[in-house]
Amino acid sequence: MRSPSFNLIFVAVLSLTLTSGGTAFHLASQPPLTEPQERVLNSAIALWTTGMTTIIGLLSNRSNDDDEHPEEDNQS
Repeated sequence: MRSPSFNLIFVAVLSLTLTSGGTAFHLASQPPLTEPQERVLNSAIALWTTGMTTIIGLLSNRSNDDDEHPEEDNQS
């Protein structure tokens, strides 16, 4: 079972990632952007990329932890 702190971190990263991805998608579909809008777009893309990498890292790390401690699953 996942700890409450893991769930909190995962939800926070997921919400920031989805928000930045939505922002990037919205700005990318607009007509020619102004310079400030381009900076926001670049930041949103960078945050989305970082967020996706973090989500993959969190999930893969969590699955590795589950594999290393199979006896904890049998105690429930």
